[in-house]
Amino acid sequence: MNNITESLIFRVPLSPESYAIAEQFAKQQLSQQRAKEVYLNTLAVYIGRDFLDGLDFDTNLENADCFNPLWRMAEDVADVIIPDLGVIEFRRVLPGEISFLIPEFVRENRLVYVAVGFDESLDFGDILGFICLSDLTESDGYVSLEMLQPAENLLDYLMQLEAGRDFLLSDDPLAVEFRNVVEAETQEKSLGLMAAALEAIYRQSPDDGGNWRGKGGKVLAGDLPAVGKVMEEGMAISTRDEVGEPVAEIKSVSRTTQKLAKKLLGKLAEIWHEEET
Repeated sequence: MNNITESLIFRVPLSPESYAIAEQFAKQQLSQQRAKEVYLNTLAVYIGRDFLDGLDFDTNLENADCFNPLWRMAEDVADVIIPDLGVIEFRRVLPGEISFLIPEFVRENRLVYVAVGFDESLDFGDILGFICLSDLTESDGYVSLEMLQPAENLLDYLMQLEAGRDFLLSDDPLAVEFRNVVEAETQEKSLGLMAAALEAIYRQSPDDGGNWRGKGGKVLAGDLPAVGKVMEEGMAISTRDEVGEPVAEIKSVSRTTQKLAKKLLGKLAEIWHEEET
C-alpha cells in the first residue's frame, strides 16, 4: 500500500471551459444533489483530460459516458476515453475525505481509477494516485487513498498497456494466432482491457506458467476482470506439460487456448520487462 503523503501530487488548473460545461451539465439535472455530483464529475473529467494530454495521450470526451445526457442523469460517472486503448475513470475526492466511491456502473470496462482531489476553492484538481481495475476486490464500493499507486507511475503503466496492445495488433505470428482465436466480440471489448488483464497476470505471477495457462486462457476466452470478480480457477488437473509439470485445464476453455495464453504471456513478459528496464 502507498502512503499518499510520500508521493508526488500533480496539480492541474481548471479552465474557463471546464466551469462552463460543468455548469451547463449541472443545470440539466433534476435534483440539487445530482447537480452537485455532475458538476464535480465534469470538473474531474476535465482535470483528467488535461492531465492525460500533458502525458501526450490522445483523449476523447465526446463518446464518454459522462458526456451522454442519459447516462449523466442516471449514473455517477466521470470517464475519459483514450482511443484504441480504453477508458479511465476519474473519481472526485473532497476535502477531508480519505476514500472515494466506485459506483456499480463503472466497476467494469475501466483500465484504472484515478483519484482527483479538490479543495474548497475548486480552482484546481490534484491527481492523487490511481488503482488498477485488476487490483480491486469486492467491498462496499469505496477505495481508501492509502491503496493508491503513486500518480507518477500512471504513465509507465499506460505505456505498458500500449506496448501490449501494439503487440496484439502486430504481424508477429503469435499475435496473428491470438487474433484468429479470440472472438470478434471479445476483441471489441477493447484490446486495452485484454492487455490490462494479461498484464495483471504477469505482474502477480511473473514466472508462473501454470497461472499463465489457466488465467490467461480465461482472458482469451473473453473473461475480463471486473470489480469484485475474482478470476476463479475452475481448474481440474488433467495432464502434464512438456516438462512434466501439472497442467491446469480450465473448464470450457480449450487446451489449445491455454497453450496460446502461456506463449502469449511469455512474449508479453519479454516486452514488459524491456519497458521496465
